[in-house]
Amino acid sequence: MAIALYGGSFDPIHIGHLITAQNVIENYDVEKVIFIPSHVTPLKNRELEASDEDRLKMTYISTKNNNKFIVSDYEIMKKDDVSYTYNTLKYFKEIYPDEKIYFIVGTDRAKDLKKWYNIEELSKLVTFIFTARNGESLEEIIASDEFYKTISYEIMISPIIEISSSLIRDNIKNNKSINYMVTDECKVYIEELDLYGISRNSK
Repeated sequence: MAIALYGGSFDPIHIGHLITAQNVIENYDVEKVIFIPSHVTPLKNRELEASDEDRLKMTYISTKNNNKFIVSDYEIMKKDDVSYTYNTLKYFKEIYPDEKIYFIVGTDRAKDLKKWYNIEELSKLVTFIFTARNGESLEEIIASDEFYKTISYEIMISPIIEISSSLIRDNIKNNKSINYMVTDECKVYIEELDLYGISRNSK
């Protein structure tokens, strides 16, 4: 069997993340998907808006109804200055020494992959799953870059779901609905804690 790791800021986690994880379960011989909210994400030029505790809690409540979805607080509890994927992979490789490990990567991050910290050693530990919204453009990028010939990867075509965490945050700040973008439980949590500027009287 195998496991799949799914890292990210999850600020907040949304249904696109959940659909991607379910597609990995259905398309690969994966026993479980482990969601790993980051403490500080490399290569992102913005401050996280929700706290570590709140992003972790939103990830828990959004995944709790799927017994193949697991949430790890490893990066948040470790509280390194930056959450490097290489360090996370080493940790999970020690826990699952005999399992094949996949790492789920969105299209944008796949394009930046060769910039990741210690990518040469990291790529020896894992098979990447690139979740392409536009399979053709990602395949063109991969075909034109010799770097991708040095790593193990799969391309998984995902349904086109134009939802992002930034869109959800913007909707909240502009008093627009986030219904169906996040789980109902996650929406209630956001409302109750007034995250991203929302209140219980919002849409």
